[in-house]
Amino acid sequence: MGRTVDGGRMDVHTRSADVDGGLPIRPRATGLTAYAGYLPALVVTALAVALLRLYDVPLRTTALFGAYTIVVVALPGVLVWRALRGRAGLLAEDLAGGLAVGYALAIGTQLAAVAVGLPRLAAAPIGVPVVFAIVPGLRRCWRGSGRTAPPAWSWSVAAGLIFLLLWSAATFYRTIGLSYPGNSSPYLDLPYQIALTSELKHHVPPVTPYAAGEDLRYHWFFHAASASAGNLTGVETQTLVYRLGVLPALLMFAVAVAVLGWKLAGRWWAGAGALAVTLFTVRPGQRDSSGVILFNLWNSPTQTFGAMIFAGLMLVLSDVLRGRHRRADWILVVLLTVAVAGSKATFVPLLVCGLLLVAAVQAVTLRRVTRPVLVTGLIAVAVLVAASLVLFAGSTTGLRLVPPGSLRVGTLGSIAVGWLAAWAGLAGLAFARERRSDPPIVLCVGIGLAGMGAMLLTTQPGGSQAYFLQSARPYLSIAAVCGVAGLLARPARVWRIAGVVLAVVMALTFVTVPHRYLDPARAALRQAENYPVRPGQVPAGALDAGRWLRRHSSPDDLVATNVHCVRLPGGVCDYRNFWVSAYAERRVLVEGWAYTPTAYKIAEKTGANFTRLPYWDQRRLADNDAVFTSGTAADVHRLVSAYGVRWLFADRRLKPRPLDQVATLRYHSGDCLIYELPRP
Repeated sequence: MGRTVDGGRMDVHTRSADVDGGLPIRPRATGLTAYAGYLPALVVTALAVALLRLYDVPLRTTALFGAYTIVVVALPGVLVWRALRGRAGLLAEDLAGGLAVGYALAIGTQLAAVAVGLPRLAAAPIGVPVVFAIVPGLRRCWRGSGRTAPPAWSWSVAAGLIFLLLWSAATFYRTIGLSYPGNSSPYLDLPYQIALTSELKHHVPPVTPYAAGEDLRYHWFFHAASASAGNLTGVETQTLVYRLGVLPALLMFAVAVAVLGWKLAGRWWAGAGALAVTLFTVRPGQRDSSGVILFNLWNSPTQTFGAMIFAGLMLVLSDVLRGRHRRADWILVVLLTVAVAGSKATFVPLLVCGLLLVAAVQAVTLRRVTRPVLVTGLIAVAVLVAASLVLFAGSTTGLRLVPPGSLRVGTLGSIAVGWLAAWAGLAGLAFARERRSDPPIVLCVGIGLAGMGAMLLTTQPGGSQAYFLQSARPYLSIAAVCGVAGLLARPARVWRIAGVVLAVVMALTFVTVPHRYLDPARAALRQAENYPVRPGQVPAGALDAGRWLRRHSSPDDLVATNVHCVRLPGGVCDYRNFWVSAYAERRVLVEGWAYTPTAYKIAEKTGANFTRLPYWDQRRLADNDAVFTSGTAADVHRLVSAYGVRWLFADRRLKPRPLDQVATLRYHSGDCLIYELPRP
C-alpha cells in the first residue's frame, strides 16, 4: 500500500505517473514554485562556501574544487545514472545516486590515467556530457522529471545538512588548521590519509609510501578520488583531506538516507526522520565516547566516502529487490558494489549478510528466493572475494573473533537494552505485515543485525570493528522509521502494546545506559573547545619543504628521513608517523611503519600493539639513521647505492649532524632541511 506525500493513505491503484521509483511525489511545478524548490540547496551551498572561507580556504580554491565536482564527477554521474535507470527521478535521488556513480567513474579513470603515465587523462569523464548532448537517444537524460519534493521534506533535509556543516566547522575545521601551527597536531591518522592520497596521485598500483617495500592492503578508493581532484585542480592534498574532499560525500550521503527512508516508508517525513535517527541516536557501547556517527565523519574519510557510495547502491537495490528494475540496473549494481568494496571494507560483508536474511525470509514466506535477491547475492559474494584477493591480498588487518567468554553478560545486556531504546521503532515492523516482508526493509534489518554482531563478536587492534556498526547505523535507522510508519496505520490496541513496551525499554535504559551517552553532541563540542592547538607532531616548515621537494624531484625518487614516531605522554613512541611522505608526495625508505602488513602480522603473533612495534629490519633502519647521526661519506654512499635514496628530509628538532660535507643542502624552511645526495 502506498502513501500520499502528506502522509495519508494512497489507493493501491494510484497511477504510476504519481509514483517515481517508489517515491510518491508532487506534480510538476511551474512558475516561481519550480525555482523555490532550489532555495534549500542554495542556502546549504552558501553556508558551505562561507564556512570554508572562514576556515582559510580561498574562494578560488573552493570554486576550482566545486567545478571539478560538478563537471568531472556529478554531471557525468547523474547522466549515466539516468540513462541506466531509464528515467529522470526526483532530483535529490538523481544527485545522490549520480554522485556515487560519478565517483566510481572518476576513480576508474584516475587509476587508468596514472597507470599509463598521463594523469591529466583523469579528466576523461567530462566527455560524458558531450556524448549525451550529441547522441539523440541520450538527450532525454538532460531533462529532469520536473517533479518536486514537499517543501517540508526539502527544508528538513536542508536543516540536517546545515547541522552537518556547523558540526564539521565546530569540531573539525576549528581544531585543525591549514598552516603551522594549526596543522601541527592533527589526529594521528589524518597524515596517513594525506600520504595515501599523495601516493595515488603518482603511482598505480599503490604501495605503502612511508615504508618502502611494503604492500598497500587497504581500501584506498577515497584516496584515488581525492588524487584525481588534486591532479586536475592543483588543490593542495592537505586542503582536500582537511576541508574539501569529504564534503560532497558527506552531504550526499545524508540526502541519500533521507530519500531512501522516504522510498521505503512511503511517507516524506520518514525520510527526514531516518536522517535524524541516523545522526542523533546514541550508539550503545562500552567505554568509548563516540556515541554517534558524527565523530568519525572527518577523522575517517574512507568511512564517510564508503557510506555515500553504499547509499547510492541501496537506492538502486530498493527498486531491484522489489522487482521494479531494468536490465541496465544490474550495471549500476555491479559498478557500485565494486566501488564500495574499494572504498570501505565493512560494507560488502554487511550487504552479503543482509541478503542472506532477505533470502531466509523469502524462503519462509514465499517458499522460494526471488531472482533479484539471488543475482544480487552472487554479485556481492563475487566482489567480496575479488576485493579480498586483489585489494587486501588476504590481509585482515588484525581483525579476529572475540575469544569465547570474553564478553561479559552484564555488558551484553546493557548494549542490548541500549539498542532496543535507540531503535525501538523496529518493533513496529512486527505489526506491519507488508513492511516486515518487504525485501529492501528486510535488507536494512539484516545489515543492522550483521553490524551489531560484527561489533560484538570481533576485535581489531585499532578498534576498527566499530566501523561495522557505523556502516549499519543508517539502515537500522531507516528500518526503525519504517516500523514507526507501520505503527501509525495500526489500530489503537497495537498502539497501547507498543507504548507499554517502549515505556519498559526506556525505564531499563535509564538504569543501565551510562548518562554520558545521552548527550554526545554537547560532550563533543566541549571536547573540541579544549583541543590544544600547539606545536606537536608536524614541525614548522613541513608543508613548504614538501612543496619544494615535489617541484624539484621525480615522483619515483626515494627519500630518507630521521623522523619515525610521534611522542606520546610518558615518552612512548607511536610509529604512526606519515607527514614526510604526506607533504613531500614521495616514497620514504623508513618513516613510520604502523598499518603495514608486516606490522599487523607481527602484532597478531606477539599480541603487541601494532603502533608501537620496533622496526623488523634493524639493518635498514640503522643504515637510514646512520646518515643523520654519523653523517659520513660511507653512510651516504651506502644509502645511495644499496637503497637508491636520492634525498634527505631532516627534522631539526631531532638534532641531526651537519651534512653539508656529504650532501648538498637545497632547501631550508622552519625545522625542515632538504639535502640532495650525489648520484651513484
